[in-house]
Amino acid sequence: MDFNTFADKAFKISKEKGFDEAEIYYSKGGEFQLSSLNGEIDSYTDASSIEVYFRGLKNGKIGTAFSEILSEEAATLLVEEAFENCSIASGEDVYIFHDGTGEYRDFEGYSGAFQKKTVKEKIDTVVSLEKLALEYDKRIVMVPTCRTADTWSEVTIINTLGLNRRYKSDGGFAVVVSLAGDEKSKKTGFSFSLVRTPEELDVKGVAEEASKRAIDQLGARNVKSGKYRVVFRNDVFGQLFGTFTSMYSADNVQRGLSVLKGKMGTVIGSSKLTVYDDPFLSESPYSKPFDDEGVPTRKKALVEKGELKTFLYDLRTAAKDGTKSTGNSVRGTYRSKPSIAPVNTVVRSGDLSFDALLESMGEGILVTDLTGLHSGTNQVSGEFSLGASGFFVKDGKISNPIEQFTISSNILKVYSGILEVGSDSVSSIYRVSSPSVLIDEIDVASE
Repeated sequence: MDFNTFADKAFKISKEKGFDEAEIYYSKGGEFQLSSLNGEIDSYTDASSIEVYFRGLKNGKIGTAFSEILSEEAATLLVEEAFENCSIASGEDVYIFHDGTGEYRDFEGYSGAFQKKTVKEKIDTVVSLEKLALEYDKRIVMVPTCRTADTWSEVTIINTLGLNRRYKSDGGFAVVVSLAGDEKSKKTGFSFSLVRTPEELDVKGVAEEASKRAIDQLGARNVKSGKYRVVFRNDVFGQLFGTFTSMYSADNVQRGLSVLKGKMGTVIGSSKLTVYDDPFLSESPYSKPFDDEGVPTRKKALVEKGELKTFLYDLRTAAKDGTKSTGNSVRGTYRSKPSIAPVNTVVRSGDLSFDALLESMGEGILVTDLTGLHSGTNQVSGEFSLGASGFFVKDGKISNPIEQFTISSNILKVYSGILEVGSDSVSSIYRVSSPSVLIDEIDVASE
């Protein structure tokens, strides 16, 4: 059964059942993933999926149901299950659907370039990644993680209010973890690259970056406990920032689960800090023209020169605050409850090169790795205490690698302590594009 016939059937049944309005979120896509170990393919995934998420409204209450099949029977079962869920729904929240109005920008998120690559070409890429990482230095003893993947998806949202929108997107990534060893220790190095097309993937650069980072950490020493100026490398600051993006969710703010509650329009950071949510970021495969409720997306400043400019809303939370959705309803999987999140977080770059940031710091610590990003952070208070490694910097130059220390602070204190922002933006695994940043002071405890 084709999707349009399925939707017509489901909407007809929903009206007969007694729903006021009905909506279907339909997604289909595929994933191709390869992993290499010792020059051989270690794992291989070639999967496709269909996800159907039905929502029905009755007197402001919502009922939901899920399916992986497009058939007349599935349409009937979906509506019946959703109606049962709606009848037992509790809580004071009032749900609404989007009627399809608003400005929808043209969107070209799909190239098909990954899907045109042969399996052999993809295998050659991941094997080359591992080979190049191993060959970087004789002290690289193995590459425990070497993975490439590409995905595509097509999303359609249609409802009885007139919404009917569709977009298609694709992209890929590569991950390499290299293990370096000498007579005293073993260290790992990590690199990650997120790309829109295969041609954008710098195979040699990704492979060698992981191995270089592992080699550079050999011979790491401890550092004295104290308060230090700190430079967070671009990808690491992206990870730290990304860990706390849930505090911008209006849902968390309304429930008192965000450190930003009550701070709208106030200064929460340094004038050097400007952060956007950019759903049309050209280099990101996560970009989209509308969110998972069908609301048009738009670029917006979360923080501008240190001032908190907006929270992120879906339709339900926007209705609570008497405002409009910002187009930030995000669905992880079709069985997960929708949440609120940025599409692409962008920390605006500055003018200083990475070396100039170190020179500006003078003496301090360059942080190149963080651990415990989930267990060591508190979204409500903004406090964090994280394991870290990196380098001691003296006279504006990297002096020696350091390890086994803990950094502790509050994310708003970090915001306020930003002295300089680099020009070396890179995308992290947390969907954050960030440059390196210099922070005036952070507590460091050594083991």
